[in-house]
Amino acid sequence: MRSGHNLCSRVQTGTGIAARWLGPAWSAARRAAGRALRSRWLRVGSLALIFLLTVGGADYERYLASSNRPLEAYPVLSLEGYHRLLVFAPHCDDEALGAGGLIQAALRQGMHVHVAIVTAGDGYRNAAMAEFRRPVLRPEDYVTLAERRQQESLNALAILGLDADDVTFLAYPERGLAALWWDHWSSAFPYRSPYTRRERIEYPRAFRPDAPYSGEALLDTLRAVLAIERPDLIVLPHPNDLHPDHAALSAFVLLAVEMEKAADPDFHPQLLGYLIHYGALYPQPYGLRPGASLRPPRRLENIGEWYVWRLSPEELSVKRKAVAAYTSQQRILSPYLNSFVRQNELYMAIDDVIPLGILETDSFPEADGAPPVMDDSSLPGRLDPASDSLLRRARSGGDITGLRVARLGNTVWVALDLRGHASRAYEYDLYVRVFTPQSTTTWHGRYGRTSTEGITAHGHTVWYRLDLDELGHPDLLALMAETRQRIVLDRTAWYFIRLEENPLEQIGFSSP
Repeated sequence: MRSGHNLCSRVQTGTGIAARWLGPAWSAARRAAGRALRSRWLRVGSLALIFLLTVGGADYERYLASSNRPLEAYPVLSLEGYHRLLVFAPHCDDEALGAGGLIQAALRQGMHVHVAIVTAGDGYRNAAMAEFRRPVLRPEDYVTLAERRQQESLNALAILGLDADDVTFLAYPERGLAALWWDHWSSAFPYRSPYTRRERIEYPRAFRPDAPYSGEALLDTLRAVLAIERPDLIVLPHPNDLHPDHAALSAFVLLAVEMEKAADPDFHPQLLGYLIHYGALYPQPYGLRPGASLRPPRRLENIGEWYVWRLSPEELSVKRKAVAAYTSQQRILSPYLNSFVRQNELYMAIDDVIPLGILETDSFPEADGAPPVMDDSSLPGRLDPASDSLLRRARSGGDITGLRVARLGNTVWVALDLRGHASRAYEYDLYVRVFTPQSTTTWHGRYGRTSTEGITAHGHTVWYRLDLDELGHPDLLALMAETRQRIVLDRTAWYFIRLEENPLEQIGFSSP
């Protein structure tokens, strides 16, 4: 013990002499060494935390991606009474993954079937790297990949029974649909693909060559497809799909359908959503399991009404061959793609636009206060899955459980409901795309360390105040909310509200 103490004393003495001789330089060196040590321990601690989350989180994510409900618990989808099926696919392969069996059955029953593939397939870097085997990819490499992927879709759909005339390629930029929806709506300011460096459609198979990469151009194209096909059954991406292209396309299609319905009162198609991306381990069990069933993720089971479409052994075999035809994707995603070759397919009935009339009340809030209906659980709205990831489970204040809406005169109040108490440690953002008969604009409000005027929090709810006069008296609102704590913790689907002048009708919504 003593020899150790003497050694320590000598070291301290030497340190003191060095400090006196080196002065400020020595102090700076000590501070730098301390920062380096702290940084090292922070890195070690972060790695340890990531390790614990990964080890514990894999089981939880697998649990979330599966379901205890038997397949028989879900109603069976019927095609009786339908005549024209239109399938919207964000990418070249989603059409077969989501609806390969349904397409076969619809053709066999004599239905007219058409598939619209919305992006060109020109933005998947991993597929391009595997295809061309070079570290630095050129724009023309992504264009070549897109042309190959479009041909793969034609090959796969031919296996399913469709002619090339029954397939429409819209050829918008892959991984760019979310930007078209929010940042590049106007054709005067088109989106530029970071992969192909293009701002317009230049593919020979495209439905409208030379159309700009813009939200208004895509919406007009979708409406043109709907006008030509006039489907009574539409299959599209699930609104809660976590891939940005899937979620944005769902919003675009819902908007296009709503506009076509307004133009033609006889147009009332049934909308069904298919889910491809949800969490790290969906679907379960992973890989090629043709004898297994496909069931919705645990937290999405009660969000909407799900339907099952069962595949016959022959249909399953044909779908397996069709999925195998996407060779550029099979090269890198084979286990994932094959996870959708199951004995059934899943579809969720997509809700209509929320009608919102003026709520009759004698008391109106102050400009920055909460509305008097803040505790009214019967307000129309939409549920959002809660505790649907390990991160959201650990941060209840950032876990969204739903949106509710109320209209008081020329004010619309939007309630963002949370599983835990709202806290300024998080940021709560509401994004609104506003549609008037003449134009569309956007509105963004935030509650957090810095907050937008007119936004307040009470308990588990953040309230956003929208002034319809300032928004130009819109007919339609599209809403999406997200929570952040440095990174995005949770995000809702896009929901649509149609503003009406008649008193609010209760539609049976109950808050979580």
